[in-house]
Amino acid sequence: MPEANYNVLCPVCKPWNNEKELLRSSMPAWQNYLQEQQHNLMREAEEWLKGEHRIIGAFPYDHGWAELLRRITGNNNITCSSNELESHRDYHVYLQIRKILAGRNSDLFPNLVGSKYNGEFEGRFNGYKIKTSKSGLIIDGVRVEKGPGSLLFMMMLESRIESVVLRFLTILRQIEGHTRISNSVNIEEQRNVLRNGMFSLFGSSDAPQPEGKRKKTAPPPLCDWDHKTYLLGIETGVGERHVIQLPTQPHLLERFLTIWSGRPTMQVSDRLRALTICLTKLVGYQAEDARITPLERSFSLLRSVVDNNSDKVVKNNNALFIKGGSGIIWRVKPGRGAHNSPYLIQTLSKNNLTLGRPICMYDDADLPLGDRLSSVILSLINDDKLRYKFEQINYAIIRQKSIDEQHLIRNNRP
Repeated sequence: MPEANYNVLCPVCKPWNNEKELLRSSMPAWQNYLQEQQHNLMREAEEWLKGEHRIIGAFPYDHGWAELLRRITGNNNITCSSNELESHRDYHVYLQIRKILAGRNSDLFPNLVGSKYNGEFEGRFNGYKIKTSKSGLIIDGVRVEKGPGSLLFMMMLESRIESVVLRFLTILRQIEGHTRISNSVNIEEQRNVLRNGMFSLFGSSDAPQPEGKRKKTAPPPLCDWDHKTYLLGIETGVGERHVIQLPTQPHLLERFLTIWSGRPTMQVSDRLRALTICLTKLVGYQAEDARITPLERSFSLLRSVVDNNSDKVVKNNNALFIKGGSGIIWRVKPGRGAHNSPYLIQTLSKNNLTLGRPICMYDDADLPLGDRLSSVILSLINDDKLRYKFEQINYAIIRQKSIDEQHLIRNNRP
C-alpha cells in the first residue's frame, strides 16, 4: 500500500488510489467514532488512567491486558497462563519452522530473518502434525497462510476441545471484520447454551448474547500483526501511526475480542476502545506502515497476490496484465466496467494491438476494492477452469483465440 507518509504509492496501488483521499480515510472507523462522538468517554478514560500507574506500567504485556480487562468488566476470572514456547520440549521444531518460513517471506513470520531451505519440513509440536507448504503451514491437514505464526503455536499449548486452526482463523476473521454468523449456527449455539445452563441476560462477558444484540456489530479492530500477536493501530496525526501489542496468549486475546465486540455490554466495549486509544498513545510505538484501515488491508492483499504470481501478472501503464491458464492474456485497468464495476476486464491479442470487449465478473461490491481485484486476478489466472462455470469467460476466450488465429493466418500469407 502507500509507503511512509503516503507520499508514494507502489505501482500496484497507484492506479487505483488517490493520495489525498487516502489521507482523509486513514483513521480507523472505531477511532474516528470515539474521538468525534464520545468526547466525554475519552476524557473519562484519560482521567482514569492517570491514577492507574500499575496498569500503565504493565503494558503492553499480557498481565497488563488481563488486569485492564478485569477492571473494566468486573470479571476476576480473567487471568494469564504460564505457557511459554521457549520452555516446551518441542521448541526446536518451532524454531526450525520459523526459520524456514521467515526465509520465504511468509505472512506467518513477517519481518524476521530466516534461512533458505529446499523442500518442505515436517514434524510434530505438542502432538500436532505440522508441515511447511511453500510460505504456509499445514496443521493436521489444514492449511494456514497468514496471521501471527507464534500465536498459532501458542494455541497448540492450550488444552482446548476446539480445533487449533479453527480458533486461529476465527480470530483472524474477527480482527478483519469478516465474521458472519448464520441462523443455523445461532440456533445451535442457543440450544447448547440452554443445555449447559449458561443462559444469562447480562453480567459476565462469557454469557451468550441475546438475539437482539447479535445484530449490533462493533467495528472490528483491523489490526496488523507481527509473528507474536496482533498490533492494534491508531492515527495520531497526518501520516503518523502508533500501534500497541495485543495479548500474546490466545485465550486472553479471545477475551479481548469478545469484550471489544460488545459483551457484556456495548458501554464496556466503548470503554475498552477508549482506553486502548489512550494506552496506545502512552506506551505504543510508531509504525507508519501499519495496515489499519479496510482499504489498506485490501490493497496489501492485492500486492501479495501480484507478487506471489509474478510469473503470471505484469504491471504496465497503470494496468495489470494476467496470463490465464487458457493461454489468453487479460488486461485489468481502472475504468467503468460492466455493472458499474470500477475496473475494465478485457482480453488482449497476442500481438498486443487489439483488445476484446469488456466482460463482467460478478463479485461482492461491498468488499474493499483491493479484495475485489485480488479475486478477479486469481480467477483470471485460472480462467481455464473458470470458463466452464461462467459463459462470458468462455465466450471471451473462444472469441480471442479465433481472432488470434485469423491474425496468424493473414500474417503467414505469401
